[in-house]
Amino acid sequence: MSKKDAYPPAFSLKLIRWLCHEELSEEIEGNLIEFYQQNINAGVRFNAIRYWFQVLNYLRPSTLKRFKASNKSAMFNFNPLFTIRNIFKQGSSAVINILGFSLGLVCVLFLYFHLKSELSYDEFHKDKDHIYRTVRVNGSETDPEWVGVTSGPYAPALINDFPSSIQTVCRVQPSDILVTFEDQQFLEEKIILADSNFFSFFSCPLMAGTPDQVLNGLNEAVLSQETAQKYFGDNDPIGKIIRLDNQGDFLISGVMGDLSAKTHMGDFSMVLNINNFNLNGWWNNGLVTYVKIESPEEAAYVDSRLDDFMVKYLGDDFESFGVKIGLTLEPLGDIYFNNKTRFDWALHGNINTIYMLGLVGLAILLIACFNYVNLSIAQSFKRAKEIAVRKILGGQKNRLILQFLGESFTILIFATAIAVGLSFLLNSAFNNYFDLDVHFDWLDPNLISFGCLLMLGTLIFAGLYPAILLSSFDPLKVMKGGKVNSGKNVLTRKSLVVIQFLIAIFMIAVTLLISEQMNYVQSKDLGFDREAVMMVDINNGNMRQQVETFKESFEDDPNILSVTAVGGEPGGFHDATTVDVTGVEGNHKLRIGWGDGDYFETFGIKIAHGRSFGENLESDLAQTAVINKYAMKALGLNFDNVLERRVNIPSWNLNLRIIGVSEDYNFTSLKEQLEPLIIVHGLRYRRIGIKMNAENLSDAIATVNNSWSELSPDYPITYDFLDDSIDRLYEHEAKQSRVFSVFAAISIFLACMGVFGLATYAARQRQKELGIRKVLGASAQQIIGLLSKEFVILILIASLIAVPASWYFIDQWLNNFAYQISIQNNWLLFVSSGLAVGVIVFFTVGLKTYRAAVSNPTESIRYE
Repeated sequence: MSKKDAYPPAFSLKLIRWLCHEELSEEIEGNLIEFYQQNINAGVRFNAIRYWFQVLNYLRPSTLKRFKASNKSAMFNFNPLFTIRNIFKQGSSAVINILGFSLGLVCVLFLYFHLKSELSYDEFHKDKDHIYRTVRVNGSETDPEWVGVTSGPYAPALINDFPSSIQTVCRVQPSDILVTFEDQQFLEEKIILADSNFFSFFSCPLMAGTPDQVLNGLNEAVLSQETAQKYFGDNDPIGKIIRLDNQGDFLISGVMGDLSAKTHMGDFSMVLNINNFNLNGWWNNGLVTYVKIESPEEAAYVDSRLDDFMVKYLGDDFESFGVKIGLTLEPLGDIYFNNKTRFDWALHGNINTIYMLGLVGLAILLIACFNYVNLSIAQSFKRAKEIAVRKILGGQKNRLILQFLGESFTILIFATAIAVGLSFLLNSAFNNYFDLDVHFDWLDPNLISFGCLLMLGTLIFAGLYPAILLSSFDPLKVMKGGKVNSGKNVLTRKSLVVIQFLIAIFMIAVTLLISEQMNYVQSKDLGFDREAVMMVDINNGNMRQQVETFKESFEDDPNILSVTAVGGEPGGFHDATTVDVTGVEGNHKLRIGWGDGDYFETFGIKIAHGRSFGENLESDLAQTAVINKYAMKALGLNFDNVLERRVNIPSWNLNLRIIGVSEDYNFTSLKEQLEPLIIVHGLRYRRIGIKMNAENLSDAIATVNNSWSELSPDYPITYDFLDDSIDRLYEHEAKQSRVFSVFAAISIFLACMGVFGLATYAARQRQKELGIRKVLGASAQQIIGLLSKEFVILILIASLIAVPASWYFIDQWLNNFAYQISIQNNWLLFVSSGLAVGVIVFFTVGLKTYRAAVSNPTESIRYE
């Protein structure tokens, strides 16, 4: 076919015939054919695009047909312009509807991205379903204790004993190291020591280097992209030499890509070959051992044989120590939400928080939906005659339902647009307040599916009932001035309001009780002094040799009250060990810590019996111990026979004598029961505790920094304060408290808007009754009280359900704490929740009904 005979797409011409006036369509077709052929002959680029633009140009109001439906469906095709105009006519009700949905959708969007982020940990690993972590199991079968760290010999022994089941192993250990490049020094706190197969075992991306070669050399290092930029700028880091801890040179063999996905190992800036470090000793536990197994069946087989494995390699030690330790496998996907495992160096989330946030987000959106239902019903009286006219002119019920659903959908579109904008604006504030790191990934492929399902569900839940109700009005009764037939659904509407009140009361009660528990754990006497105590890390060998010199440098400073070297401060790490005490039958498990002569004074721990360590008594060093009263009772001893008892600790090769008994103090979180504890006067120090004058903290901190710089100029000081580290023990609970407080406020606000809608409905339904009452002498206060009485009953009903529900929830939540408030003693908080909602609702109803109460009664009854 020649270019001259080229014919435009047939569909475009059919579209013109269908949409344009008949007397114009023939002329338009001719023009389009001519336009198309001219462009073809002229070789115009993008002819198809230009042609379709011309087609659309002909589809303008002057050329389009006037589409009219049959009499039965006239005026009932969905008209967006009419819908938008109708929404504007609704005024404050439309604003409330859009604002309610917007707030609900903002909450849902924020929670969606947060929960998606939490549930995505370790999902990016290609072999995630085949990777397991080895976990040691201490204690009895009835009271097991999971420990996430193992020692170096586990990995080669596992490969040796299970060659057909375990494909490969990888050991990982976090560390902090001083890095020197040329004249620059950096203290890197997020370093990982790992086997050479780390990047082929896990799916961490590499920008430079190959996974199976980057760590082949003992002195090789892989940097993150950010760290490489920090050290070398825009220069190629591959082949450069860095010095670690002023002791060894390492070659840069690879650069990691951006790890946008999340892992339980957290962020890390550098990976070093772990075989460059000492891994000897089965009891030198400090790293995590991962294994890769082909199938769950093989993993189950290996797991069943691990008890024999432990006996094979550690059986003699078990017999000597009088204790047995087990080993089990934990799937990679279970690690992040497993908060029961101790000492595993992993990031952890809280699955209960995930469930709670999901339910809270759903509750907020439900309240917004209920608001829309109530306000739609309230607006129905304004639209009754409009609906009656439409039905008299032949409008079918299903067409009306579609029209009202279209209006609901339009409101949802407006609310969604506002919610997206608010999400951008509030994201930073939400992250700061909730201490989260939520990013709105609008390119998430699942977001469209989630958004469509959310919109559809919200539309059906919030829009379908009002649409059916409005389309069911009797047109003859409405045109005669009769009462609109909506009384059959009063129970449904009031039920929705009860649910709104229920959610609001539940949220307030839970918020108050969680806050009360958090105040309790923050103010409870823990048995030690947590205020103004700086904890300095001993992060280099030079300072380890100068601990005493560092302590002595503060002797004459009035702002430094006491200094101690410790290996387990209150709220910090305390290992577990088995001891054998002379005259006491059997072996006993105790927590163990290390301290010098100033340990008890610095932390304000009282000695109940005997004495503490003597600073200058060499006979005390690594030969004496102080136990707490709980340990004394657990050993079956008392003040009369506890002193000078010999304590044998096989795992540490120590033989000690007890010189004192301390008062019990909560050296772990209040979520855990008090345990027996032994503090050894020894040299296994990890940190230095400095008790400061709280009134001159800035001067004291400056003094410590200066002293550190003089003794260890090559290593920057790292420290935190004891009270901050204690607060971090309750980080998840603090976040939950903030979540409930914010969403409780939002739920109350949305519930009040729902009440506003129902108050509007009640005032209009009973307008004539209120007019007659005023004529008969009723005051404005009596009118307001009459309308408020209905809501008081609804609040009482909601309270009867919300109080036991919140009681049960808090009772389950408090099970996370060994030390907790008494719910029974805080029953007033439940009453306060109901009263708070009642007061807020009373003012809301009062504001809405005041106009009806003070209006001229003749306006409402003059037609009677």
